[in-house]
Amino acid sequence: MSMPIPRQPRRSTRSRPPGRLPRVGALAATVAGALIVAVIPTAAQAAASPGAADGPAAATVPVTDPAALVDPLVGTGSGGAVVGQVDTFPGADLPFGMVQWSPDTPSRPDGGGYNVADHSITGFSLTHLSGPGCPIAGDFPILPMTGALPSDPDSASAAFTQASQSAHPGSYAVTAGGVRTQLAVTARTGVADFAYPASTQARLLVKVADSANGSSSASFQAVGDREITGTVTSGHFCGQPNSYTVHFAARFDRPFTASGTWGGASAAHVATSAGRTSVSVQGKQNPRSKNYATTPGTATGAQGSGVVAGGWLTFDTTKNAHVGMEVAVSYVSVQGALDNLNAEARTFDVGTVAAAATAAWNRQLGTIAVAGGTRAQQATFYTALYHASLEPSLFSDADGRYLGFDEKVHQTQPGHAQYANYSGWDIYRSQTPLLATIDPRVAADMATSLLNDAAQGGSLPKWPSANGYTGVMNGDSADPILADTYAFGARGFDASAALADMVKGADGTTGAPGQGWYVERPNGAAYIKDGYVPNIGSDSISPVPNGASETLEYALDDFAISRLATTLGKSADSAVFSKRSQNWANLFDTSNGYVEPRDAAGAFPSGPPVSVSGFGQDGFQEGNAAQYTWMVPQDLAGLVQGMGGRQATLKRLDTYFTQLNAGPDAPYQWQGNEIALDSPWVYDSVGEPWKTQSVVHRVTSQLYALTPGGEPGNDDLGAMSSWYVWAALGMYPQTPGVPMMVLGAPQFPRATVHGAYGDLTIDAQGAGDTYVKSLRVNGQATGRTWIDLTRAHRLDYTLATTPNTSWGTPTADAPPSFPAGPVRFPPSTSAALDLTPGQVRLAPGATTTVAVKVDNTLGSRPAAVSWHATAPSGLSVSPASGTVTAPAKGTAQVTVTIAAPAATTTGYYQVAFAAHAANGAVVPNASLLATVAQPGETIPTAYVTNYSDNTVTPVDIRTHNAGPAIPVGSGPDGMAVAGGDLFVANNNSNNVTVIDTTTNAVVKSVPVGNVAADLAATPDGKTVWVSNYGDGTVQPIDVATLTAGTPVAVGSQAERLAVSPDGTQLWVANQGSGTVSDVDLATRAVTHTIAVGAAPFGVAVTPDSGRVLVTNGGSSSVSVISAASDTVTATLPAGAGPQGVAVSPDGTTAYVADTGAGGVTPIALATDTAGTFIPTGSGAYALSFSHDGSTAWVVDSNVNQLVPVTVATSTPGTPVTVGNVPDGVLVFG
Repeated sequence: MSMPIPRQPRRSTRSRPPGRLPRVGALAATVAGALIVAVIPTAAQAAASPGAADGPAAATVPVTDPAALVDPLVGTGSGGAVVGQVDTFPGADLPFGMVQWSPDTPSRPDGGGYNVADHSITGFSLTHLSGPGCPIAGDFPILPMTGALPSDPDSASAAFTQASQSAHPGSYAVTAGGVRTQLAVTARTGVADFAYPASTQARLLVKVADSANGSSSASFQAVGDREITGTVTSGHFCGQPNSYTVHFAARFDRPFTASGTWGGASAAHVATSAGRTSVSVQGKQNPRSKNYATTPGTATGAQGSGVVAGGWLTFDTTKNAHVGMEVAVSYVSVQGALDNLNAEARTFDVGTVAAAATAAWNRQLGTIAVAGGTRAQQATFYTALYHASLEPSLFSDADGRYLGFDEKVHQTQPGHAQYANYSGWDIYRSQTPLLATIDPRVAADMATSLLNDAAQGGSLPKWPSANGYTGVMNGDSADPILADTYAFGARGFDASAALADMVKGADGTTGAPGQGWYVERPNGAAYIKDGYVPNIGSDSISPVPNGASETLEYALDDFAISRLATTLGKSADSAVFSKRSQNWANLFDTSNGYVEPRDAAGAFPSGPPVSVSGFGQDGFQEGNAAQYTWMVPQDLAGLVQGMGGRQATLKRLDTYFTQLNAGPDAPYQWQGNEIALDSPWVYDSVGEPWKTQSVVHRVTSQLYALTPGGEPGNDDLGAMSSWYVWAALGMYPQTPGVPMMVLGAPQFPRATVHGAYGDLTIDAQGAGDTYVKSLRVNGQATGRTWIDLTRAHRLDYTLATTPNTSWGTPTADAPPSFPAGPVRFPPSTSAALDLTPGQVRLAPGATTTVAVKVDNTLGSRPAAVSWHATAPSGLSVSPASGTVTAPAKGTAQVTVTIAAPAATTTGYYQVAFAAHAANGAVVPNASLLATVAQPGETIPTAYVTNYSDNTVTPVDIRTHNAGPAIPVGSGPDGMAVAGGDLFVANNNSNNVTVIDTTTNAVVKSVPVGNVAADLAATPDGKTVWVSNYGDGTVQPIDVATLTAGTPVAVGSQAERLAVSPDGTQLWVANQGSGTVSDVDLATRAVTHTIAVGAAPFGVAVTPDSGRVLVTNGGSSSVSVISAASDTVTATLPAGAGPQGVAVSPDGTTAYVADTGAGGVTPIALATDTAGTFIPTGSGAYALSFSHDGSTAWVVDSNVNQLVPVTVATSTPGTPVTVGNVPDGVLVFG
């Protein structure tokens, strides 16, 4: 999943105190292989690393200490512009462990939290995920330091150098800020040794509220003088409504001398008075109390409890430099964390725990034993296997208890465990089959965990995080995960129950949403009815409509269901879902040979098949038609047929693989994205397997390396790494639910996979060469380019430097396809309907002409297109229908007249033109956008910004018709009106577009700060203020000169803003700081910063300027602020993930856009009570009242609609279709 949307005292020279066991550093000198020095991110240092030495390894001696070869720093940096951050973490973890104790650095990459290019550490947090693509985890950062408590403890950091750190599976060590930190872990606990300089002020900061994605609540307690506990609630993965709560408990091998807490805001200054320190609020997410709370270390009982941002401890290290710490986490309770601590933490000695962790990793990595190859190849292989064995992660406590999707505590069966954090869309393709093969017991528990989630939450999850749904990425990935788990040999789960849940999710289109909002298969009813998902909206966090990619995923999911049903003898289910697995063919456009989206009428898009802008192509989530077309592993034979046979397919493949990692916007392979992981192996199915061998060799040698950027994309919880493991073995699990491996060339002279179906031994004479000369399977010569994993136990290759163009070429040797009968494709045409001009303006009583053109420039044969126009009441079209025949590679047209009678009401109108070709193919509809108005007349309009289209759609608030889209900058977002002009903030182009509201023509573009987010105009119309999300500033724009003024610093990630109606105050929501800034407009200075909830977003001011309402998307609440006192007077619950907020013109009601629940929550401002929820769609995001207050216009970002709500009756009206991913709405006129 590749997503498109900051921090030394003297080191002690004292010797180790008598009686203490050796530290990790000493252990490394005495126990061979217990610790390796991590690769340092320069080419010379990488080459010098023990794991990276490029000399040959013994050809027939299997690796016996694979953990010693692993380099956890691989993936902790950037791989370049296309790859970006790989997002792995270097810290201590066990296979599928609950604790990942690892350093975080100021740039804090998503999930991993560590960037090798940074030079300071902000804390060692207890939980991480390996390369998920969105912020998550990073809970409980712990930072040792010396000296006085910092004025801004949340932002405290410690400098370090790469040379001072070492990383090994299960342990990590570094010197930062003069403190030597050594870490090691068990499954649910960690142990640390902090070696401080001699000091009476040896500190330990615990930043309990500083989770990677912020927090909605946090607490810290000191219990006596040797124990601390705490809790944090975080979540909202990729902006979704989910949340989780995690707890920790820790104890120390010596007493601390003092402890205390600090409030949830960064400190602008510190003032000390009578032993108490007050901290002013500025710049930290989830701010809470503004005071330090100090407790002597000799206190008994729980101290410092309550909602805080962090806690601190002080130790005296003047006589003993070392402080030992044991810590555990639990997702059940603090007591659960204490129980885990008692169950697993048996020593403060890091070396002992590190040695046990190394042994655990050697057991895991030893499930595949390789021999020969170079040292660097072995290290790359085992590092990949290591990264593929980190997640899903343990979720149940040592006693088997865990918190379920129903928020109740459940108990696992003895000897089993509950797991969480499945990057489903990513891992089903290669990681799940790998884990089922090499670790079937754990894989079966992972499958059972998904079934538990479904039983408790109502549906199988996709991308579940902790005990919550996230709905991230399209498809229904639990289906192939469960089918793969069973097919590849992990049978220790209830497969019949799994099949029942899979069928329920695939057929269930009317059930209650999981956890109040989650739908397992968005658009599932349309998919069943039409055989494809119409490309009319986006879901599953796709930045563009994703109907084509969702259809391909659902078809593959249905295939997985059919395979499990077949295995279990459920023939009826097998037949139904096998047939549905052919739905991919409903999107194959035979006129150009690509899978493409279709609209609700059944039309393919006009124009070239690959047309991209932004992050991928309309119709496809994270990718384009060139990349997604190959994603039909269940029926590659049918795909080849559609493309015109083997030779046409080979020509396409050869062009496609001229680039290996092109990114989402080019028609070539994007190896760093999961949809493309199958593609290199397609050559096996078209008779040229040597090209699979060549492409795979290019990928493994060019895109993977023992460097911080040494993967082709986000690791995605083992997806990218598991692909490498299979590729190095010379095979790949191409088809979900089928234990079939398609073949390449193995990298090592010998490898043994200790799998669920028994050992598979791979011998390769000539290993290191690229091409397969011959192959024997179980002693028998074969030309097949695939094996049945359940039956193959020995593969003997002979490899060569040149391709054997006769091996594996017959059709009979290709991997099998699984069609449900003959493949059938819908009729298609290259012809398109075009209107010139596409927009007209005419006065009542006037006429104009428009050319109806059939464009067949992409067609190789003449195209006869019949068309029909439907005019709205008030307009007429003559003629209203006809047939136009365009020659091959040419165009033809007819002229029609548009008339607006004198009595026509002014406004926006659409004339719809429908068409079809002679073969029945539906031609994409065309719409004539007509503005009927007198010269200079302004139409009352709801303007809507379309983030993905870079346009603004004007909607007539009287007729509810959409007018001509207005091109603006990149990523349009918030808006304001001043001086008769519309101002539009453009996130991605860092400017503000100015539009004349009379003509809807662009007047000017004004450069502003970084990531322009929102706008607000002063009542006198002289100034428009813009919030710059990336800068944490607000900036004035002079309306007369259209120039930007000096920015004013506010909080982190400045979002929505509002000017008080009396013109005296500017209110700014600081999403990253959890605060609201009050800016005095007379002085243009921040006068107060008010702590609110987590991730504040929307802001609205009451007409009397007395109160300010702020939505907190991270804590699902609304903060009510008194403008007079700058204090929060009320906090109101507000659904799941509230975003926009607006106050009615009469000041009686506020409407809150509830994104998670898909509607509006009204709040009566007289009593601050919520009214009856008003459903408006699936993703209500922004809203605006009409000037008379009769209608609220609500933007739904998920389905690209603007919904009018009649305020008097709380009734939603007929939605108006706007552009892609609408972000803002403003009513004018």
